[in-house]
Amino acid sequence: MKDIKYIIADNVKLYRKKQNLTQFELAEKAELSVDSIKRIEHGSRTMSLENFMRIADALAVPLSYLLYENLNEIPITERILNILNSKSVNQQEYLVHMLEEMSLGLDKLL
Repeated sequence: MKDIKYIIADNVKLYRKKQNLTQFELAEKAELSVDSIKRIEHGSRTMSLENFMRIADALAVPLSYLLYENLNEIPITERILNILNSKSVNQQEYLVHMLEEMSLGLDKLL
């Protein structure tokens, strides 16, 4: 298994790039120095829990998402909750309704 600081480093870089953020932009959002972000992304620096939380907040991802070596390891319920939590109440209701309808259709097929 890969060292946790390298897993976090890879995930910070992955989520930063997914959001088309530069290291400078992430540093600004997280209120950290660019040098800190560079060292974190290279795995050459461990970070405090406070900075870990700042980065997760700046990337708008749950802390746990930065800890998984493989994104497929993230439990499906956690992934669904993260999607729902990022939506308005009306959007949540609509998504839950769609999921219920798809589930009923799937039950009929299988």
